Amino acid sequence: MKKDFGREYRKDIFRKIGWVLLLILVFFILGMLIGSALGGSNPLAVLWPGTWVHMLDFLR
Repeated sequence: MKKDFGREYRKDIFRKIGWVLLLILVFFILGMLIGSALGGSNPLAVLWPGTWVHMLDFLR
């Protein structure tokens, strides 16, 4: 009744975790683009480094 935590099992688990993290990243970026477009500005502006510098300066 003991589960086999062999190499293939671990490889499968890490592959699933990788896909989940990739999907989270993709939906995060899509959400930023859509939110920026609905806010009335250029949707690609959220990807510019100057925008991120401004946000980080605002948090300090």
